[in-house]
Amino acid sequence: METVAKYAYEVYKKESFTKAAQALYISQPSLSAAISRLEKELGFYIFDRSSIPLSLTAEGRIYIESIEEMLEIENNMRKRIRGLSDDDHGPIIIGGSSYGSYLIMSEICGEFYKKNPQIAVTLDIGNIGSSHVLWEKLDNNEIDILIISAKQHSSCITVPLLEERLVIAMHKKLKGAKELQHLAMTRKEFLTKKYSPDREIEDMSIFRNIEFLDFSRKSDMGKRMASMLGDYKTSHYKIQNARHSEMHYNLMRAGIGAVVTTTLSVEQKLYEDEDILFFVPKTEDSYRKIFLAYNPSSKNKPLVKNFINIAKEIYSKK
Repeated sequence: METVAKYAYEVYKKESFTKAAQALYISQPSLSAAISRLEKELGFYIFDRSSIPLSLTAEGRIYIESIEEMLEIENNMRKRIRGLSDDDHGPIIIGGSSYGSYLIMSEICGEFYKKNPQIAVTLDIGNIGSSHVLWEKLDNNEIDILIISAKQHSSCITVPLLEERLVIAMHKKLKGAKELQHLAMTRKEFLTKKYSPDREIEDMSIFRNIEFLDFSRKSDMGKRMASMLGDYKTSHYKIQNARHSEMHYNLMRAGIGAVVTTTLSVEQKLYEDEDILFFVPKTEDSYRKIFLAYNPSSKNKPLVKNFINIAKEIYSKK
């Protein structure tokens, strides 16, 4: 909007040339001269100068109403542009399909919420189907960001966020555990890494007599277990449609079978259970990266960039 139109609108609001001039930080004569030139260009008077306080002429009323319409359009335009350039809009959809990704998601979302409490966030935790469903959603822009451990071929951008170790855990009373106890370490030793590297297990055949709580052979964990352990024994207990390793861990604590779990999962346990034995495999598949993936079309979205930067900041310190 032109400056002189803003001057006229200020005079209308203040109902006085003097008060308007003060608000605009210009002299009263300069303001009066500018309005007079505007009225001459328009071909009509905007203000009835004979009234106190200052009032509008009939033509002036139409002019001011037009200015208010322009101000509303300008305000809406600014809101839309601001929506493209900052983080005061939403929603954002975050996907994840493993227990580790759920834990990471919670931590990142906590920091994201502190900085963006007004943003609506939807979490798609992939409890139906398998991880490829989430990858399809990401490709189709149905999800903005995906936190996942199984990297698949996709047109999406993937950023390694952190690496976790797989660990074998079993109860002391589990059949066959007693013979392996001399090779085990405590939860504290495992988490603090205060153990000699030669205590890591390279010969996975030592677990051939141990029954494991199984994961779906189609899942990333199931594939890793098959690669690490070969043709391993499985427990009589089967968890149907399980994509959440918390149940596996709890059954292990009950002495039903051994479990392959992760650093992140063990870190979340609030108890120090002296009856649990931990074994750290030293195989290629015992190292697992967790990725943050997003669609190329989303990389410049402020909320996506904000979420990614928060995630990188958190895990660069770990």
